[in-house]
Amino acid sequence: MLPIIGWSQSYVGTIGNYPIHLEVNVYPHEKDSTSGELEGYYFYDSKLISIPICGRFNKESVALIDGYYFSHEKVFDADEVFDLTKKGNQLIGNFTLKDDTYKVILTETEQEPLEDFRNPKLTFVKDSVVNFKDKQLVWFTEKYSKLPLFRLGNGFTKAQRAKFNPILDAIHLEDAKDNLDCNSWFEISYEINLVNDKFISYLKQYSVYCGGAHPSHGNVGYNFNLKTLEVLEDVESLYPKVDFFQKLKDKYQDSENDVADEECETFVDDSYWQYKTWNLTSEGVILIPNYPHAMTPCEDHYFLSYAELIKA
Repeated sequence: MLPIIGWSQSYVGTIGNYPIHLEVNVYPHEKDSTSGELEGYYFYDSKLISIPICGRFNKESVALIDGYYFSHEKVFDADEVFDLTKKGNQLIGNFTLKDDTYKVILTETEQEPLEDFRNPKLTFVKDSVVNFKDKQLVWFTEKYSKLPLFRLGNGFTKAQRAKFNPILDAIHLEDAKDNLDCNSWFEISYEINLVNDKFISYLKQYSVYCGGAHPSHGNVGYNFNLKTLEVLEDVESLYPKVDFFQKLKDKYQDSENDVADEECETFVDDSYWQYKTWNLTSEGVILIPNYPHAMTPCEDHYFLSYAELIKA
């Protein structure tokens, strides 16, 4: 027998007087396709922040609670509970938020809540301007996620702005969507390490928990070559003859804490340095090893000066 395949269904409607969008992935039971399990999210149209939900359904009704894992026992302790009845293409019933109860009317729609409704509403609002000598970075904040990111302003050429601002737009938009999809803990900060006539280099530091066993921490390096109008992926493109792992090992291995070095194996071999994060500064290059998810506490910043890089 072929397994029963799940599908998704979107709804638009109201909780009380508040417009919402809701989408669930439907997983029917193998022996009874009229009942099964649900998981998905909903968001208030005024906030656009996805709230995870899960539950069960049968021929007549749908029960949903906030969170990622459903059980009948959790209904009594859940902060948010949908108790809905199927009526044609609608779900009608009540929504309980702690001690308050609201009427709910949801209607099936072919509209994609995220792609068709939410994402086109995301908006960048100009915030402030920071000067780096004769160059300006213009900071914007996305209206709903409240996440900031800069764009290139006065002092950069038209070609530089035309190349890199759309890239920054795309980065900002993806981070905003990720933030709105994560209803738990989502923090991003930035460290701008170099702005001059040749390069822009900055680090994005993130700390995120969106359900699951562990939070996620890490760094992403962005390096823009203003002369060639390229996004630099590898530091070796600037220093093709340098063995970065060996230089770092020679400089740092003797000073590494024995316990930390044993646990993190920072300089045992180059396996954690193959996909390193890096950033240019006015004095040299910041380098950060890349560890698997569970070992991200091992990540640390290392530094090689430009004098060390050109030294034989």
